Amino acid sequence: MSSPASSRRRPVLWIVGSVVLFVALYATVVGLYAGSGDIVGSGDGETSGDTVALSLTPEKMDAATNRFTVSILPTQGEDGSVTNGLIAHRPFGVLVSAVAGSKATQFAEGDLISPIETSLVMDGQIENWPFDRYTVRSIMTALQEDAAGESNPLPTTVQPSKRGIPGWDITVAETPVGEGVNAVDISVSRSGSTIAFGIVLLTLMVIIPALVLVVAILVLRGRRKVEVTTLGWMGAMLFATIPLRNFLPGSPPIGSWIDYLVVLWVLAALVGGLVIFVVAWIRRGPAGESV
Repeated sequence: MSSPASSRRRPVLWIVGSVVLFVALYATVVGLYAGSGDIVGSGDGETSGDTVALSLTPEKMDAATNRFTVSILPTQGEDGSVTNGLIAHRPFGVLVSAVAGSKATQFAEGDLISPIETSLVMDGQIENWPFDRYTVRSIMTALQEDAAGESNPLPTTVQPSKRGIPGWDITVAETPVGEGVNAVDISVSRSGSTIAFGIVLLTLMVIIPALVLVVAILVLRGRRKVEVTTLGWMGAMLFATIPLRNFLPGSPPIGSWIDYLVVLWVLAALVGGLVIFVVAWIRRGPAGESV
């Protein structure tokens, strides 16, 4: 038989444990958000001589259409023979592939170097949210025409900027595929903060029908009174599920795996709770007594 002192300590322990758990969860989510939007790149080559650096800045990731918009700015050191970072010293071009066809941008001698904005076609499936991952291999290289009018690649390095896209982690890696030509492998995935946000929100969605079922079963077993106002609360929880689902970051489309694994069964449990409560209400009869 437990003593009165130990009985009094249990609520305190539950409260302290709940507060510690909430603080830990809060700190984890905030820490993940602070570290989100990272860009990891391998392009660190020098830009002296004929080497042209393509500064790659992510602008937008549209997972619904698998399009990754980037801004590419050709630059070179002060001693460069192609550009000085602002003006083209001689005619050259920049070729970018995997953009629904190859895209070549030409700069004439004396042209002001301006950023090239393009959208890369990524390979990935948004239905796998929040663990969806998008990849693409693109050829990004500077070109120059020779005396015969043929385009020849210039030594090129791709340097990702430090500015990322909130909610996404981006990896850029170069792989040599030919003389003076590098393939750029880009990988884009949801950041840890976005994944944590989605998991917390899905967990809250699961807790709601659990509470509804507990209330409905207690009423059915006669351990609580039948209050018709409770039926309105249960209905509100049912209609609140869809807005919660649509609030998920990244707006996963209807039919994603979370709908089959979580959302569908949350709705089914809420409707089940409503049915149990209505059965309990009918069993009590018009005078509030069991029939």
